[in-house]
Amino acid sequence: MNYFIYIIAFISFLEAQQEILLDRVASVVENKIVLMSDVVLAANAVAAQQQINPNTNPTAYKKILETSRESMVEQLLIIEMAEQDSVEILDKDIDKALNQQVDNIIAQSGSKELAEAALGKKISDFKRSYRDDMRGKLLAEKYTSSLTASISVSRGDVIDFFNTYKDSIPSFPTLYKTHHILLEIKPSEESIKNSLNKAEEIRNKILNQELSFADAAKTYSADPGSKNQGGNLGYVPRGTFVQEFDRVVFTVEKNILTEPVKTQYGYHLIEVLERTGEKVLARHILIRTETTESDKKKTYDTINNIKNSIKNYDDFYIAAADFSDDETSNTNGGFLGMIDLDYYQVPELKKEISTITKKTVSNPIATDFGYHLIWVDEIKEGGPPTLESNWLELEEMTLNKKKSDWYQAWIQKIKSQFYIKRNPLTYPQISS
Repeated sequence: MNYFIYIIAFISFLEAQQEILLDRVASVVENKIVLMSDVVLAANAVAAQQQINPNTNPTAYKKILETSRESMVEQLLIIEMAEQDSVEILDKDIDKALNQQVDNIIAQSGSKELAEAALGKKISDFKRSYRDDMRGKLLAEKYTSSLTASISVSRGDVIDFFNTYKDSIPSFPTLYKTHHILLEIKPSEESIKNSLNKAEEIRNKILNQELSFADAAKTYSADPGSKNQGGNLGYVPRGTFVQEFDRVVFTVEKNILTEPVKTQYGYHLIEVLERTGEKVLARHILIRTETTESDKKKTYDTINNIKNSIKNYDDFYIAAADFSDDETSNTNGGFLGMIDLDYYQVPELKKEISTITKKTVSNPIATDFGYHLIWVDEIKEGGPPTLESNWLELEEMTLNKKKSDWYQAWIQKIKSQFYIKRNPLTYPQISS
């Protein structure tokens, strides 16, 4: 199915879900409940990631609902036990996991806008709604990880696992040990000044009551997720926004239109409507700073000069540290990981990685992120698993299987010790 059609179908399904009484109880665990709304929210996130269309694949979606509900039942049981043992999860770990989940959904969807369409809500609203569930998920993972930490496997266990499952273990993919250098295309001083002037002009119109804030947002804001809501961002917790924006919304006086606030996205006009503890209700207008063809050419010339200076991997490693704008990899030689091209999400880099000569620097490659140089240090050929070639992977599979078997036996025993009621999972009739 065309992906755009898939998204439209998913939006129609989500709209139909609004007709459900979403606060009905999906399950009861002792004196705690699992709400249908929470089950649906978690299921929609999984369905969006897996590109499962509820209209065309209702059976798969129902299984996702059932799995989501059962996971929440188990989480309630494990959370109760973990809290008794004083296991804690830090807020920064929750934020990191939420951001990673959102990044995965955006990568699968193709853009932030399509991700929000698939989820049926803004990313900020999704993070807020899903935060408690993510805390429970991390708490459950941390607790069960502590319970299985002492489980290990022997050489004989790995051989037995391989002999038992070798016919069902899929072939391993070819992996490319890949490094990159990224130069972002940065706007010129003139472009920055133009966006600042535009932001100040709009601010004056609002202050002079020539335009309301909401109308100005709808007309001028470059944030597609909030402009049609008059710039309203909803109630969001501290840490949701980029640092410069976050600092302003938690310090500025309420109902005061700020001076233009600069972030990596451009200039924002911000008004805080309400603050409650660590949450804030704010609205904004984003004036994006545009890059020009001259900016692109300047960046290309710079990265091409860097490319010409690289003769070996040591040169590449040093250049990544000195020049790369990718802060997640520039201190590690630009290492992107062992990449499986079947699942890699950047088509321009994917094409280069598949054809580049090993241990040579690529020509500059343009993507939505900027210009890249690629270095493939090693290619690990895939194919059917063997003990000789895939020992480490098979050892990890054996260990995971042993831990999973232990967990399943343990959780079933725990479930038998608590009162659990599972109500029918009702969701909209899906048209054929």
